[in-house]
Parts: sequence; C-alpha cells; structure tokens
Amino acid sequence: MGVKATGSDTTGCVGQEGRQISDVGRQQAAEVAALLKERGWTPDLVLASNSRRTRQTLDTMSDVMDELGSVDAHYYGSLYTVAALDGQTREHIMECLLEVVDDVRNRVVMCVGHNKGWEEAASQFAGSAVKLRTASAALLQCYSASWRDVLSDGVTWQLVEVLSPA
Repeated sequence: MGVKATGSDTTGCVGQEGRQISDVGRQQAAEVAALLKERGWTPDLVLASNSRRTRQTLDTMSDVMDELGSVDAHYYGSLYTVAALDGQTREHIMECLLEVVDDVRNRVVMCVGHNKGWEEAASQFAGSAVKLRTASAALLQCYSASWRDVLSDGVTWQLVEVLSPA
C-alpha cells in the first residue's frame, strides 16, 4: 500500500534527500501512526517533503493507518530545502497548504518533513516552544470557517499533544 499522490512536485531526490528510511525509522513511523489512529487524528490531506525517506515514512504509516492509502498527498521538494533555513518553514507550509487545501473536505492535515524547520514551525503555530525529536508528531488545532483564516498572521494554534515513539 502507499499514500496516493496527486498534484505533487515529484522532482528527483539527490544527496541527503535520497536517503532511505532505516529499520528504526520504520518502527518509529509505525508507532506514531498507531498513536495517531488511537487518538482519531486521521488526516484527509497530507503535505510532505518529497525526500525518499519521507515517502517511505508515509508508506509505513499507511500500513498501520489504512485510511492514509486514499488520502490526497502533495509532495514538495521545497519543503526539504526550506526546513534548513531559519524561520522560513511556517510561512512556506502555509503557502503550500493554501495551494491545495479545501475548506469543506480538509479538516485534518498532516505535514511531514524534516527538522530543524518543522520544530520551528510548530513552535510558531503554537506560540510557545514545541520540542520535536525524530518521528514526533505535534498535534495542533485551530478552529475557523476557513484555512485562510487560521493561517493568518497573529493566529495562535492550540498544542494538544506531542506524540513520540517509545
């Protein structure tokens, strides 16, 4: 099985982007997927880096969360590179999300990528420090009639929980 990709930037991966997920990474991805499923945080849209290990992470997660197999996934090479830049990831996630999100169909969005930028972005969304180690998931929520509203400047999201493998 795997995550269905549509409307994706599927440029090739070279260097670090081409690294494969490790056996430990597969186990951690499966553990976090089980935690997400247990809590009912099943995404209906995925926004992800297009690195090889990110794709493999999502495929591993879909083995635990069958629902991921039919989720609309969008892969962006830029989500890999922007994550290495200080303070840029949140804004870039917002731009990518607004390109593909639908206010009616998409209620839970999962973003999958790389630190350090993803930890910075989660912290900026939450308005306080969020620590993300490898294979962690920050569960953030914000309610509004539209994604454009919740992604506006000055809107703070609630950090519900950070999930990490054992």
